[in-house]
Amino acid sequence: MTTDTLDRKKRIEDRLASHGIQHHITYLPYLDFDAKSFATPYEAGCRMIILYAGAFAASEPDERELIADWLKEENLWSHVTENEIEFFESKMVDERKIMDFSWQIECAYILAWTLNLIKDTPTPTGALTDEQLDDFIEIVPLFELELEDFLTNLSYRDTKEIYDENLFHELATSYFRDLMFIPSKDTSNIDRDVSYFRHKTLNWVRRFMDIDYWDETNTST
Repeated sequence: MTTDTLDRKKRIEDRLASHGIQHHITYLPYLDFDAKSFATPYEAGCRMIILYAGAFAASEPDERELIADWLKEENLWSHVTENEIEFFESKMVDERKIMDFSWQIECAYILAWTLNLIKDTPTPTGALTDEQLDDFIEIVPLFELELEDFLTNLSYRDTKEIYDENLFHELATSYFRDLMFIPSKDTSNIDRDVSYFRHKTLNWVRRFMDIDYWDETNTST
C-alpha cells in the first residue's frame, strides 16, 4: 500500500470529520481508479456549457429557443439529452423540473473546477455565492464564447483530486441516506442538495457503473 494512498485516505476522512461526518475507509482499493475511463475534457466542457445553459434557461424561460439555436449553431446539440431537449424546445412550466434545471449551475461549476477553470475547491456547506457565480460567468460567458477553440483546449486538474472529491460527496450521500432509514441527529454542516449534485456530476465524469448518459447517471452508494 503506497504512502500516497494512505495520505489520500486520511485527507478524505479528515475532511469529512471537519464537516461532522465520522467515517473510516477500511477497504483501501476503494481509492483505486482508472483515469482513462473518465469523460474526456472535451466532453466535460460540452456538458458544462449545456448545464450552464439549462440553469440560465430556468431563470429566463423566454430565452429557451434562443439557447437551443445557439447550442445547435455551436455543434453541441448532439450532446444534449432527451430531457434537456424537451426543456429547451417547450414552454414547460413544471416548477419542480425548472428547479432541477436551476440547480444545474452547481453541476456546471464543479465541472469547471475539474477542468481547472476554477482553482479553489468549493465548500460543501452551501450553494454558490454571488462572487463565485460572477467568477464562473466571467470564465464561461454564455453566448460569447467561440466554443470550438475553448472546448478543444480544456484539460483536467490532477485526476486524483477529482476522484477524491467524488468519494467525499459519495460518502456524504451515503451518510444522508442512512439518516433517512436510521433516523438520528444530523451532525453535518454539509448542504445535502449541493453535495448530491456534485456527487452526480463527478460520477458522470468518472463514468460510474460505465454510464455516460447524463440523464441516467447513477448515484447509488
